[in-house]
Amino acid sequence: MKEERYPERVQKREGINITPYGIWGQLERMHMEMNRLFEEAISPFREGHFFSPLTHSVKEEGENIVVTMELPGIDAQNMEIDAAENYITVRAEQKEERGGDEEDYRFRERRYGLFRSTIPLPKKVRPEAAEASFDHNVLRITVPKKEEKRTDTIRVNVKRSPH
Repeated sequence: MKEERYPERVQKREGINITPYGIWGQLERMHMEMNRLFEEAISPFREGHFFSPLTHSVKEEGENIVVTMELPGIDAQNMEIDAAENYITVRAEQKEERGGDEEDYRFRERRYGLFRSTIPLPKKVRPEAAEASFDHNVLRITVPKKEEKRTDTIRVNVKRSPH
């Protein structure tokens, strides 16, 4: 028999079920269920990819910044890439496969719909020279770094007032 976790001072009244596993047990079960639901709801935020299966990597390869992104189940014609000086935005759509009867499914974990990810870049790039390839469900975007202009230090003279 399961050991009771509730105080013995809870007494059973005639006609009312106030045993530890009556009202208190129901409250305990409800509390545990609410905690589980809350954890399920916030775990995608904690993992950092809510509503977006777009996982990516950013690295420097010589004179280029290279972004790689896994896009399983997405066709190349269903994605758009925008490049700017300091970020890249990838939008993709995964269309739901319709087939069979909806009642046939017992569980579905795959996500469908529009996905978007904006990726900050570590250095300024030349977006007009960006190139992208898509092979084996991996998108690879290569963007050349912008040349950093080096300026010599210039001394600025301070004018003195004639007082």
